[in-house]
Amino acid sequence: MARRSRTERLDRVRGKRRRLYVVASAVSAVALGAIVLALVLAGVDAGAEPAAAELEADTIGMLAADEATISIDASETVQGLIEVPNVTGSPIEEAELLLGAAGFEVVRVSTPPGDVASGTVLAQAPPAGERVLTGSAIELVWADPTATATGTTLIGQRSYGRSPVVCIDPGHQERANTSPEPIGPGASETKAKVTGGGTGVVTKQAEYKLVLAISLKLKERLEARGVTVVMTRTTDAVDISNSQRAKVASNAGADLFVRVHADSSTNADIRGISTLYPSGNDWVAPIETRSLAAAKAIHSAVLVSTGAGDRGLAKRADLSGFNWSTVPAVLVETGYLSNPVDDRALADPSYQNTIADGIAAGIFAYLGM
Repeated sequence: MARRSRTERLDRVRGKRRRLYVVASAVSAVALGAIVLALVLAGVDAGAEPAAAELEADTIGMLAADEATISIDASETVQGLIEVPNVTGSPIEEAELLLGAAGFEVVRVSTPPGDVASGTVLAQAPPAGERVLTGSAIELVWADPTATATGTTLIGQRSYGRSPVVCIDPGHQERANTSPEPIGPGASETKAKVTGGGTGVVTKQAEYKLVLAISLKLKERLEARGVTVVMTRTTDAVDISNSQRAKVASNAGADLFVRVHADSSTNADIRGISTLYPSGNDWVAPIETRSLAAAKAIHSAVLVSTGAGDRGLAKRADLSGFNWSTVPAVLVETGYLSNPVDDRALADPSYQNTIADGIAAGIFAYLGM
């Protein structure tokens, strides 16, 4: 057999190397270099003539460079999928360490701890069990003790798995129930379970009817935006105490408990809108920060919507409907039935729509919608 020239032998090796690129594209970057080098060297040994040591040295040098190229190319195009671990409920530092060790990037979204363990992960996205590329960002919503409650911080809590839930409580009822109930869980102090509410000084409209009309309008607006609405009542002929209404909201896991009322005073000159929020005792301490954030958002939006007088925000520690709640709560006093101007305005369905628009806008702002 005629001895091949050095050029012919190099061409033969390059041809083998090109065929191996096809194989290399289907294997992992980690094993790729070793497989290519072993296969090519085996081919050279089998087909090389005696005294071809120089050729083998040239071949090894070329393949060493090509091995690095193949490894880089494969690492860029053949990336493995990794299952996202479950870190919900874990301390935020531990969760970051675990995800970082797995090759993920961590993005924190803070929210006030409220009634959940401070410093723990509340939700994650993508969820546990989903397979994603190495280096993907994992968003962790965590209970940050230094965070201020805002609408955007609440997005994370509800953005994975369910729509926001709002419980609406039209205040009072047709027939009062003055039987006593504890003002809060385990309290010795009591208050009447529920009263019938006020009456319009001019129109003689009943508060329980007025606030139900506003509440039903509010319900329509929230549901139109995808909010799940839970009503404590949809009719006047009920017997539901204030503590029971709070329990409805709590059992529903509501993102917000909105109580709708109208005010009254012995001074007929007083008019305007006020918004109440729970504060000042151990029962409401876990929900106070978020309740205040909701109260600010709703109060501001209602004032803009109606142009009514501003009676301000008021903290309350004496309301059973607040003290029995385990979810953020607010109470909107939509105007004074004891004031002729407010009373007439509140009897107008178009003004009721305006109030409902304002409360809804405030809720959306609080929820970050």
